[in-house]
Amino acid sequence: MVRLYAADIRQIAPKAQQLIPLLNEERQSRVRALGDTRSALLSLAAGLLLYDAFGGTERHVRFERGNRGKPHLPGNTPFNITHAGDYAVLALSSRTVGVDLEMVRPIDWQKIATRFFHPEERAYLAGTSNPGAEFFRIWTLKESYLKAEGVGFSVSPASFAVLPQDEHTALFSGESAYHFSCINAFPNYFLSVCSLEPEVPDQVVLREF
Repeated sequence: MVRLYAADIRQIAPKAQQLIPLLNEERQSRVRALGDTRSALLSLAAGLLLYDAFGGTERHVRFERGNRGKPHLPGNTPFNITHAGDYAVLALSSRTVGVDLEMVRPIDWQKIATRFFHPEERAYLAGTSNPGAEFFRIWTLKESYLKAEGVGFSVSPASFAVLPQDEHTALFSGESAYHFSCINAFPNYFLSVCSLEPEVPDQVVLREF
């Protein structure tokens, strides 16, 4: 079963300096290099979720990376991290998992969809009543798949389609062993999970630090 945990940077921000030492040295350096920014807080939040999940193991073990750069901790539960807006989200699973979070915001979604979406996905958007919002649902579904596969944008996002079936589920257009889920975690955000595990919770556990 997939487990989902989140951290809110608004809760973390007032005590950020006291929390940074909980991270491993690599992430501490990254957070401090980002200075007093939202990106620093999001990186800190992601590191705290990993610290919480692995009982401090991540402080002492360097992450290994796959051929395409996907991080993992040797001998530990497969995981994936995402962050956007005010939140970082960690997905844990007994098998391969990818997760993506996006905040709904004004963008030129038509231009992006023309470049990065499969024709079937663009047709889906054309048939919805709110394509500007549904764009983010499809984007997070596609990103979660690419992150599960660990290939990033080395695979063209336009080369495959993930089509929502309803508010909470989606299907890969073609053969795939992955299961897709959309979770209503936070208002004005889309959160999608791609996993070999069929059981995905419909809620995210919000952690405090």
